Amino acid sequence: MGIKKDVIMLRDLLCFAETAKEGQVNEAARKNGMKQSNMSKVIKDLERGLDTKLFNRVHQGMRLTETGREVFEISCGIEHILYQIRNFSTFSHQVSGDLRLWTSDGIGAAYISACLPDFYAQYPDVHLEIQCSLEPPQTFHDIDMAIIYEKPSQNDAVIIYSNKLLFKLYASKVYLSRYGVPKSLEDIINNHKICTRTNFVRWPEWSKVLNKAKHIATTTNSSQMLLSVIKEGVGIGLIPTCIARKETDLFELSKIPFEIEHPFWIISHKDTKDLPKVRALLDYIKNATDKL
Repeated sequence: MGIKKDVIMLRDLLCFAETAKEGQVNEAARKNGMKQSNMSKVIKDLERGLDTKLFNRVHQGMRLTETGREVFEISCGIEHILYQIRNFSTFSHQVSGDLRLWTSDGIGAAYISACLPDFYAQYPDVHLEIQCSLEPPQTFHDIDMAIIYEKPSQNDAVIIYSNKLLFKLYASKVYLSRYGVPKSLEDIINNHKICTRTNFVRWPEWSKVLNKAKHIATTTNSSQMLLSVIKEGVGIGLIPTCIARKETDLFELSKIPFEIEHPFWIISHKDTKDLPKVRALLDYIKNATDKL
């Protein structure tokens, strides 16, 4: 066929695979820095070249045809080979064994878990033991890495990295359709239902809101539960922007100028921080949290 034609075919198959995974041409184009028209043309050219229909266009997006599913399986094989090549290194194959990670249920379940498939693809021989808790660990002798929200004071802990989470006010579209969009913070305090976490009272600005609020609908000690009740339309609450932007049902109350930045620290044990397996996890999570 020739290298030039093979390269074009490879590009077309990768674009097709992205569209199949997203279920929409515009979303696949956006995530890959392409124009929607260019992505659509690639798909049409591929269908024309294969002389078959790969997608059925439906109201909510695009569904694979029977032939499309077969081509998708082939494209997954190609992506797997490319992924192996991109992530090939001698160091990756030297990293193995057990790793112990401590994190809260919020950043753990909503963010760190989403980062792990790529980590395991790069380091397949690592076993990760994840402990979730709202209380910071008392000692680090049995923890390789932790993400904590209070600056550590333990002698065996070493700070590897620090950053901040940005919290803003969110409500579900269902809630807003029932109760209307609040016009101000005072409107929320007087006329809307509020959902919060128990440890949010440590923030003076939010504590003032809670003290004045007439309708606190839910208080929980779980970040995941807080996210769930807000998504279900129970009330309005503070959610980290890095988590909220993944939830299509949530609506940011951007016209109300209220936000809180909360620091967090990535910590390791002073005696194990330079072990290859620990360093691999530390570097990976650090790079992931840079995108928060």
